[in-house]
Amino acid sequence: MRCLTLATQLLPLHSVTFLCCALPSTLQQQIQRAGITTLTTPSLRKGERAGNGSAVLNEAEQASHAAHCIALLDDMNDEPIDMLIVDHYQLSASFSKVMRSRCKHIVVIDDLANRQHDCDVILDQNLFEDFEFRYDLLVPPHCQKLLGPEFAILRNEFYRSPPMPRNDNHILVCFGGSDPGNLTERVVDVLIELKSLTFSADIVVGAAYSGVSALKAKVERLPNAKLHVACGHISELMKAANTMIGAGGSMHWERAASGVAGIIITLADNQVETTRCLHERHCCLWLGACDEVTNEDISKAVEFAINSPQEMRKLANNAVSLVSANKNPSFVMDTILNTVTR
Repeated sequence: MRCLTLATQLLPLHSVTFLCCALPSTLQQQIQRAGITTLTTPSLRKGERAGNGSAVLNEAEQASHAAHCIALLDDMNDEPIDMLIVDHYQLSASFSKVMRSRCKHIVVIDDLANRQHDCDVILDQNLFEDFEFRYDLLVPPHCQKLLGPEFAILRNEFYRSPPMPRNDNHILVCFGGSDPGNLTERVVDVLIELKSLTFSADIVVGAAYSGVSALKAKVERLPNAKLHVACGHISELMKAANTMIGAGGSMHWERAASGVAGIIITLADNQVETTRCLHERHCCLWLGACDEVTNEDISKAVEFAINSPQEMRKLANNAVSLVSANKNPSFVMDTILNTVTR
Protein backbone atom coordinates (compact mmCIF):
# COMPACT_ATOMS: atom_id res chain seq x y z
CA MET A 1 0.00 0.00 0.00
CA ARG A 2 2.85 2.43 0.68
CA CYS A 3 4.22 1.67 -2.81
CA LEU A 4 0.81 2.37 -4.30
CA THR A 5 0.74 5.70 -2.45
CA LEU A 6 4.14 6.65 -3.91
CA ALA A 7 3.08 5.47 -7.37
CA THR A 8 0.04 7.74 -7.38
CA GLN A 9 2.37 10.65 -6.60
CA LEU A 10 4.30 9.84 -9.78
CA LEU A 11 1.23 9.63 -12.00
CA PRO A 12 0.31 10.98 -14.53
CA LEU A 13 3.72 12.52 -15.40
CA HIS A 14 5.57 9.20 -15.19
CA SER A 15 4.94 5.65 -16.35
CA VAL A 16 4.78 3.22 -13.40
CA THR A 17 5.03 -0.58 -13.43
CA PHE A 18 4.63 -2.85 -10.39
CA LEU A 19 6.88 -5.93 -10.18
CA CYS A 20 5.29 -8.20 -7.58
CA CYS A 21 4.30 -11.74 -6.74
CA ALA A 22 0.70 -12.80 -7.34
CA LEU A 23 -1.70 -10.50 -5.49
CA PRO A 24 -5.27 -10.90 -4.22
CA SER A 25 -7.68 -9.89 -6.97
CA THR A 26 -9.03 -6.87 -5.06
CA LEU A 27 -5.54 -5.41 -4.68
CA GLN A 28 -4.65 -6.24 -8.29
CA GLN A 29 -7.75 -4.35 -9.44
CA GLN A 30 -6.94 -1.38 -7.21
CA ILE A 31 -3.49 -1.07 -8.79
CA GLN A 32 -4.90 -1.40 -12.30
CA ARG A 33 -7.61 1.22 -11.62
CA ALA A 34 -4.81 3.64 -10.75
CA GLY A 35 -3.44 3.21 -14.27
CA ILE A 36 -0.46 1.07 -13.27
CA THR A 37 0.82 -1.95 -15.20
CA THR A 38 1.52 -5.06 -13.12
CA LEU A 39 4.10 -7.71 -13.97
CA THR A 40 3.77 -10.90 -11.91
CA THR A 41 7.10 -12.30 -10.74
CA PRO A 42 7.76 -15.84 -9.48
CA SER A 43 6.91 -16.49 -5.85
CA LEU A 44 9.73 -16.17 -3.33
CA ARG A 45 10.50 -19.06 -1.04
CA LYS A 46 11.23 -18.52 2.62
CA GLY A 47 14.94 -17.91 3.21
CA GLU A 48 17.11 -17.51 6.28
CA ARG A 49 15.35 -15.91 9.22
CA ALA A 50 16.47 -12.36 9.93
CA GLY A 51 15.98 -9.83 12.70
CA ASN A 52 12.25 -9.27 12.63
CA GLY A 53 11.00 -12.66 11.57
CA SER A 54 11.51 -11.71 7.93
CA ALA A 55 13.15 -14.27 5.70
CA VAL A 56 16.05 -12.91 3.64
CA LEU A 57 16.86 -14.93 0.50
CA ASN A 58 20.45 -16.02 -0.04
CA GLU A 59 22.61 -14.33 -2.67
CA ALA A 60 22.00 -16.89 -5.43
CA GLU A 61 18.21 -16.82 -4.91
CA GLN A 62 18.12 -13.03 -5.04
CA ALA A 63 20.22 -12.96 -8.20
CA SER A 64 17.91 -15.53 -9.80
CA HIS A 65 14.84 -13.49 -8.84
CA ALA A 66 16.44 -10.35 -10.28
CA ALA A 67 17.10 -12.19 -13.55
CA HIS A 68 13.41 -13.15 -13.75
CA CYS A 69 12.43 -9.51 -13.15
CA ILE A 70 14.81 -8.26 -15.85
CA ALA A 71 13.41 -10.81 -18.30
CA LEU A 72 9.87 -9.54 -17.60
CA LEU A 73 10.99 -5.95 -18.15
CA ASP A 74 12.81 -6.88 -21.37
CA ASP A 75 9.63 -8.49 -22.71
CA MET A 76 7.70 -5.31 -21.97
CA ASN A 77 10.22 -2.68 -23.09
CA ASP A 78 13.95 -2.59 -23.70
CA GLU A 79 14.32 0.99 -22.43
CA PRO A 80 16.31 1.46 -19.19
CA ILE A 81 14.31 1.98 -15.98
CA ASP A 82 14.84 5.47 -14.57
CA MET A 83 14.07 4.47 -10.99
CA LEU A 84 13.52 1.14 -9.25
CA ILE A 85 11.81 1.24 -5.85
CA VAL A 86 12.41 -1.91 -3.79
CA ASP A 87 10.14 -2.58 -0.81
CA HIS A 88 10.64 -6.19 0.28
CA TYR A 89 12.06 -7.71 3.45
CA GLN A 90 13.39 -10.80 1.64
CA LEU A 91 15.52 -8.76 -0.77
CA SER A 92 18.80 -6.96 -0.09
CA ALA A 93 21.94 -5.73 -1.89
CA SER A 94 22.27 -9.01 -3.83
CA PHE A 95 19.01 -8.30 -5.67
CA SER A 96 19.74 -4.64 -6.33
CA LYS A 97 23.24 -5.27 -7.69
CA VAL A 98 21.82 -7.42 -10.50
CA MET A 99 19.01 -4.95 -11.17
CA ARG A 100 21.58 -2.15 -11.63
CA SER A 101 22.16 -3.42 -15.19
CA ARG A 102 18.61 -2.32 -16.05
CA CYS A 103 18.00 0.60 -13.68
CA LYS A 104 19.57 4.06 -13.45
CA HIS A 105 18.62 4.73 -9.82
CA ILE A 106 17.54 2.46 -6.98
CA VAL A 107 15.46 3.49 -3.96
CA VAL A 108 14.93 1.10 -1.05
CA ILE A 109 12.09 1.37 1.47
CA ASP A 110 12.87 -0.40 4.74
CA ASP A 111 12.20 -0.31 8.46
CA LEU A 112 14.25 -3.22 9.79
CA ALA A 113 17.85 -2.02 9.20
CA ASN A 114 18.98 -5.65 9.37
CA ARG A 115 20.72 -6.21 5.98
CA GLN A 116 22.95 -4.57 3.37
CA HIS A 117 21.41 -2.48 0.58
CA ASP A 118 22.81 -1.33 -2.76
CA CYS A 119 20.80 1.82 -3.35
CA ASP A 120 20.99 5.54 -4.08
CA VAL A 121 18.26 6.46 -1.58
CA ILE A 122 17.14 4.67 1.58
CA LEU A 123 13.71 5.61 2.98
CA ASP A 124 12.66 4.62 6.50
CA GLN A 125 9.77 6.64 7.94
CA ASN A 126 9.96 5.18 11.44
CA LEU A 127 11.19 6.73 14.66
CA PHE A 128 13.87 5.01 16.75
CA GLU A 129 16.34 6.35 19.28
CA ASP A 130 19.16 6.04 16.75
CA PHE A 131 17.14 6.51 13.56
CA GLU A 132 19.64 8.95 12.01
CA PHE A 133 22.45 6.37 12.18
CA ARG A 134 20.79 2.96 11.72
CA TYR A 135 21.84 2.60 8.08
CA ASP A 136 25.35 4.06 8.24
CA LEU A 137 26.98 0.64 7.78
CA LEU A 138 24.23 -0.84 5.60
CA VAL A 139 24.23 1.44 2.52
CA PRO A 140 26.94 2.76 0.15
CA PRO A 141 28.68 6.05 1.04
CA HIS A 142 26.89 7.91 -1.76
CA CYS A 143 23.40 6.80 -0.60
CA GLN A 144 21.10 9.60 0.54
CA LYS A 145 19.16 8.79 3.72
CA LEU A 146 15.56 9.92 4.09
CA LEU A 147 14.87 8.85 7.66
CA GLY A 148 12.21 9.54 10.26
CA PRO A 149 8.52 10.54 10.34
CA GLU A 150 9.23 13.65 8.27
CA PHE A 151 9.24 11.23 5.32
CA ALA A 152 6.06 9.36 6.25
CA ILE A 153 4.29 7.98 3.19
CA LEU A 154 0.75 9.31 3.51
CA ARG A 155 -2.22 9.07 1.19
CA ASN A 156 -3.59 12.31 -0.31
CA GLU A 157 -6.62 12.29 1.99
CA PHE A 158 -4.45 13.07 5.03
CA TYR A 159 -3.52 16.46 3.59
CA ARG A 160 -7.11 17.69 3.22
CA SER A 161 -8.66 20.12 5.67
CA PRO A 162 -10.90 18.55 8.32
CA PRO A 163 -14.59 18.56 7.28
CA MET A 164 -15.83 19.41 10.81
CA PRO A 165 -14.53 20.69 14.15
CA ARG A 166 -12.82 18.20 16.44
CA ASN A 167 -14.91 16.88 19.36
CA ASP A 168 -13.14 16.56 22.73
CA ASN A 169 -15.41 13.69 23.80
CA HIS A 170 -15.23 11.73 20.56
CA ILE A 171 -13.28 8.47 20.32
CA LEU A 172 -12.20 6.57 17.20
CA VAL A 173 -11.41 2.85 17.45
CA CYS A 174 -9.50 1.14 14.63
CA PHE A 175 -7.01 -1.74 14.66
CA GLY A 176 -6.55 -2.09 10.91
CA GLY A 177 -8.34 -4.20 8.36
CA SER A 178 -8.72 -7.72 9.73
CA ASP A 179 -7.89 -7.29 13.45
CA PRO A 180 -7.22 -11.03 13.99
CA GLY A 181 -6.90 -10.54 17.76
CA ASN A 182 -10.33 -8.86 17.83
CA LEU A 183 -9.13 -5.95 19.94
CA THR A 184 -11.93 -3.87 18.44
CA GLU A 185 -14.58 -5.92 20.26
CA ARG A 186 -12.54 -5.84 23.49
CA VAL A 187 -12.44 -2.04 23.37
CA VAL A 188 -16.17 -1.83 22.61
CA ASP A 189 -16.84 -4.08 25.62
CA VAL A 190 -14.89 -1.60 27.76
CA LEU A 191 -16.78 1.37 26.32
CA ILE A 192 -20.11 -0.31 27.12
CA GLU A 193 -19.06 -0.58 30.78
CA LEU A 194 -18.15 3.13 30.98
CA LYS A 195 -21.78 4.18 31.24
CA SER A 196 -21.10 7.10 33.57
CA LEU A 197 -18.95 8.93 31.00
CA THR A 198 -20.30 11.10 28.19
CA PHE A 199 -18.69 10.38 24.84
CA SER A 200 -19.39 9.44 21.23
CA ALA A 201 -17.45 6.97 19.10
CA ASP A 202 -16.69 5.73 15.61
CA ILE A 203 -15.76 2.05 15.38
CA VAL A 204 -13.90 1.04 12.20
CA VAL A 205 -13.14 -2.44 10.85
CA GLY A 206 -12.05 -3.64 7.42
CA ALA A 207 -13.81 -5.89 4.92
CA ALA A 208 -11.68 -8.81 6.14
CA TYR A 209 -12.92 -8.49 9.74
CA SER A 210 -14.72 -11.75 10.58
CA GLY A 211 -16.93 -10.76 13.51
CA VAL A 212 -19.06 -7.96 12.07
CA SER A 213 -22.45 -9.32 13.24
CA ALA A 214 -21.39 -9.71 16.87
CA LEU A 215 -19.61 -6.36 16.84
CA LYS A 216 -22.62 -4.58 15.32
CA ALA A 217 -24.87 -5.86 18.11
CA LYS A 218 -22.48 -4.53 20.73
CA VAL A 219 -21.98 -1.15 19.05
CA GLU A 220 -25.77 -0.73 19.04
CA ARG A 221 -25.60 -0.82 22.85
CA LEU A 222 -23.48 2.36 22.81
CA PRO A 223 -25.81 5.38 22.64
CA ASN A 224 -23.63 7.60 20.45
CA ALA A 225 -21.55 5.17 18.41
CA LYS A 226 -21.41 4.24 14.74
CA LEU A 227 -19.87 1.16 13.12
CA HIS A 228 -18.00 1.60 9.82
CA VAL A 229 -17.09 -1.49 7.76
CA ALA A 230 -14.54 -1.08 4.95
CA CYS A 231 -14.45 2.66 5.63
CA GLY A 232 -13.19 4.80 2.75
CA HIS A 233 -12.80 8.01 4.75
CA ILE A 234 -10.68 7.08 7.77
CA SER A 235 -8.79 10.39 7.60
CA GLU A 236 -12.02 12.34 8.15
CA LEU A 237 -12.83 10.21 11.18
CA MET A 238 -9.33 10.77 12.58
CA LYS A 239 -9.65 14.51 12.16
CA ALA A 240 -13.03 14.56 13.93
CA ALA A 241 -11.84 12.64 17.02
CA ASN A 242 -9.83 13.80 20.01
CA THR A 243 -8.58 10.29 20.80
CA MET A 244 -7.95 7.23 18.64
CA ILE A 245 -7.52 3.77 20.13
CA GLY A 246 -5.50 1.62 17.74
CA ALA A 247 -2.30 -0.18 16.81
CA GLY A 248 1.24 0.91 15.99
CA GLY A 249 2.77 0.75 12.52
CA SER A 250 1.97 3.23 9.76
CA MET A 251 -1.16 4.43 11.61
CA HIS A 252 1.19 6.35 13.94
CA TRP A 253 1.94 8.79 11.13
CA GLU A 254 -1.66 8.94 9.90
CA ARG A 255 -2.72 9.91 13.43
CA ALA A 256 0.07 12.48 13.62
CA ALA A 257 -0.90 14.02 10.28
CA SER A 258 -4.54 14.12 11.42
CA GLY A 259 -3.76 15.66 14.81
CA VAL A 260 -5.49 12.97 16.86
CA ALA A 261 -3.97 11.59 20.06
CA GLY A 262 -3.29 7.87 20.11
CA ILE A 263 -3.94 5.28 22.80
CA ILE A 264 -1.85 2.43 21.44
CA ILE A 265 -1.91 -1.33 21.87
CA THR A 266 0.88 -2.91 19.83
CA LEU A 267 -0.06 -5.95 17.76
CA ALA A 268 3.39 -7.16 16.66
CA ASP A 269 6.99 -7.06 17.83
CA ASN A 270 8.01 -4.72 15.01
CA GLN A 271 5.61 -2.06 16.38
CA VAL A 272 7.12 -1.99 19.85
CA GLU A 273 10.34 0.00 19.46
CA THR A 274 8.81 2.94 17.57
CA THR A 275 5.75 2.99 19.86
CA ARG A 276 7.94 2.99 22.96
CA CYS A 277 9.97 5.86 21.53
CA LEU A 278 6.81 7.87 20.79
CA HIS A 279 5.44 7.14 24.27
CA GLU A 280 8.67 8.32 25.91
CA ARG A 281 8.56 11.52 23.83
CA HIS A 282 4.94 12.11 24.97
CA CYS A 283 3.59 11.65 21.43
CA CYS A 284 1.15 8.85 22.32
CA LEU A 285 -0.09 6.79 25.25
CA TRP A 286 1.15 3.20 24.93
CA LEU A 287 -0.68 0.61 27.01
CA GLY A 288 1.54 -2.34 26.04
CA ALA A 289 1.37 -5.40 23.80
CA CYS A 290 -1.99 -6.97 22.91
CA ASP A 291 -1.35 -10.13 24.93
CA GLU A 292 -0.47 -8.11 28.05
CA VAL A 293 -3.02 -5.29 28.12
CA THR A 294 -6.03 -5.83 30.38
CA ASN A 295 -9.53 -4.42 30.00
CA GLU A 296 -8.84 -2.40 33.14
CA ASP A 297 -5.81 -0.81 31.41
CA ILE A 298 -8.03 0.17 28.48
CA SER A 299 -10.76 1.47 30.79
CA LYS A 300 -8.36 3.70 32.74
CA ALA A 301 -6.88 5.11 29.52
CA VAL A 302 -10.32 5.93 28.11
CA GLU A 303 -11.35 7.63 31.36
CA PHE A 304 -8.14 9.69 31.29
CA ALA A 305 -8.74 10.70 27.67
CA ILE A 306 -12.31 11.84 28.30
CA ASN A 307 -11.54 13.61 31.58
CA SER A 308 -8.30 15.23 30.36
CA PRO A 309 -8.88 16.41 26.76
CA GLN A 310 -6.17 19.07 27.04
CA GLU A 311 -3.57 16.45 27.99
CA MET A 312 -4.59 14.40 24.96
CA ARG A 313 -4.27 17.53 22.83
CA LYS A 314 -0.67 17.93 24.06
CA LEU A 315 0.10 14.35 23.00
CA ALA A 316 -1.41 15.02 19.59
CA ASN A 317 0.49 18.28 19.11
CA ASN A 318 3.77 16.57 20.00
CA ALA A 319 3.05 13.93 17.36
CA VAL A 320 2.10 16.56 14.78
CA SER A 321 5.50 18.20 15.19
CA LEU A 322 7.18 15.00 13.94
CA VAL A 323 5.51 15.23 10.52
CA SER A 324 5.15 19.01 10.23
CA ALA A 325 7.73 19.25 7.41
CA ASN A 326 5.64 16.85 5.32
CA LYS A 327 3.28 19.52 4.03
CA ASN A 328 1.91 18.25 0.70
CA PRO A 329 0.85 14.96 -0.91
CA SER A 330 3.92 14.75 -3.15
CA PHE A 331 6.50 15.74 -0.52
CA VAL A 332 8.17 12.31 -0.21
CA MET A 333 8.19 11.57 -3.93
CA ASP A 334 9.40 15.10 -4.77
CA THR A 335 12.25 14.64 -2.28
CA ILE A 336 13.21 11.31 -3.84
CA LEU A 337 13.12 12.72 -7.38
CA ASN A 338 15.15 15.77 -6.40
CA THR A 339 17.69 13.53 -4.66
CA VAL A 340 18.28 11.14 -7.57
CA THR A 341 18.31 14.01 -10.09
CA ARG A 342 20.87 15.87 -8.03
